[in-house]
Amino acid sequence: MNRFNRKRQPSLGRIAAVTAQNFDADEFIRATRPLEQRGFSVAVVSNTNGMLTGRTEAGQDVNFVPASTVGDMEFDGFCALVLPGNSHSIGDSTQAALKKFLGDGKPIIALSRDVPLLAEAASSPDIADAGVAISMNGKMFAARGDAASEEAVEVFAQALAA
Repeated sequence: MNRFNRKRQPSLGRIAAVTAQNFDADEFIRATRPLEQRGFSVAVVSNTNGMLTGRTEAGQDVNFVPASTVGDMEFDGFCALVLPGNSHSIGDSTQAALKKFLGDGKPIIALSRDVPLLAEAASSPDIADAGVAISMNGKMFAARGDAASEEAVEVFAQALAA
């Protein structure tokens, strides 16, 4: 069947994935694929309007054009926030987005190098060294280790879809 003739399923919600130039494409895919598989629409948000290029461990380039910049994003249009490991390089605008999502009680997941950003914004320094951290329903959860991180991403997607 032609992909343009396929009937699209309605989206369960729109999720912002904040990333920057030269992002780790494997981490980005690991963080967003389970959400897309459950019916969420993932919008790339960055600090630039231009093309973003990431690279996989296999050396393949992955390109995105951001839906908006972090500073211009419409927070009410998103039901959750994903920080797939490269948002830390964006800086202040990512912290502002984190505080807005936390203040609104919206779910957030942060992977690898972005966990300290979430830990700081949520005033939870004890999770800063985790491999993945989740803010959901007013609580913070953290997981350490590769297997635990992958499981946490799955649990986050399941919880949002429920």
